[in-house]
Amino acid sequence: MFEKPTKVLMSDLQRFVFRHTIFVEAREFDDGLIFVREPKGRAKKFGPRRNFEVSLRREKRRVHFYTVTCGSADQEKSQVSIDFPEKALLRAAEAALEYEDCGRNVKRYSAHYPKDPDAGRALFGYVRSESRILEKLLGDELYRKLLRIVRSHRRKPRRGAT
Repeated sequence: MFEKPTKVLMSDLQRFVFRHTIFVEAREFDDGLIFVREPKGRAKKFGPRRNFEVSLRREKRRVHFYTVTCGSADQEKSQVSIDFPEKALLRAAEAALEYEDCGRNVKRYSAHYPKDPDAGRALFGYVRSESRILEKLLGDELYRKLLRIVRSHRRKPRRGAT
């Protein structure tokens, strides 16, 4: 679903964000116990999980969503930084692409998970939610434009690769 973005994709997203004046705000709101129930004796080497409420703003529209950042300050490799709007938009846009690619149909989406249709339905709820958030923020025309940008940079499988 989510793969490492290319530099070209990130620069295209950055131009999109600047052209349409999208701002991001992120704030840490808890120690991770809302989303993850774990025994109290969690291994110290991983550090605390950090949850953020992320807000994207454009004109008078504002949307909120949540993200989990794993790791601690001294473990840079496991950090996911939310410092630019294009990084926050990318995840939501990739989820929205999955939603659009299945024709906004829960049965088609769940067909990708034949062994666990309940997981498919839950994931469908997530991708639908991200799509709605983006549409609310951008409006229909810019929503479609953002999805075209992200889709054009998706890595295509090589022919003959097995």
